[in-house]
Amino acid sequence: MRASQFPYVAVDGWPFIGADLALLFVAFRYGEPVWWLLALGLALLVFLVLLFQDPDREIPSLPLAIVAPVDGIVSKVSPTDRAYLDGEAIHIEIRASRFGAYTARSPTEGKVLSLSDQLSAGSKHLGARGLWVRTHEDDDVVLMFKGPRFARPVSFVRYGERIGQGQRCAFIRLATAAEVYLPIQSRVEVSVGDRVRAGSDIIATLVHR
Repeated sequence: MRASQFPYVAVDGWPFIGADLALLFVAFRYGEPVWWLLALGLALLVFLVLLFQDPDREIPSLPLAIVAPVDGIVSKVSPTDRAYLDGEAIHIEIRASRFGAYTARSPTEGKVLSLSDQLSAGSKHLGARGLWVRTHEDDDVVLMFKGPRFARPVSFVRYGERIGQGQRCAFIRLATAAEVYLPIQSRVEVSVGDRVRAGSDIIATLVHR
């Protein structure tokens, strides 16, 4: 999807912001304006805009680069044999910023495949929602989210369609972290503690010898 199809505020936030604006209008137009009530409504409006922000990002033009899916801080970088697909993988976890971009972005380009029948039996987070992308070079990249079950991230890309590097792919809602699983030979470009921005910062590079 093109960035021009999205406003600065994610669609998920429109009902909340609209309700706040409507209450502010009614309170000011038909009631006795109370400064503290107006201030509270304006503060809530600022909070909602920050919470649901969906800014445009400049996507790096590097085909084998893996970009950060969410705004946040890198909390884990390690190899693992307990990935969502069979075999070893590089595991990069990013602790999501509560006031970062509300929309997650695809770490890479490729074809969206279904995880429903491919999850490893050893996975600890089988209930999580995720995205499996197979690149043009046949590399498998998996994006999963951690967070409460009652407010899981919602993907708006379909199985079988092609997705671009850094393309908007899901509303993260109350997700606390994003996990990216990469081929074991991938070169990691970040360290624990690094702050990254969704869609623009490179966290790894796929390696082909």
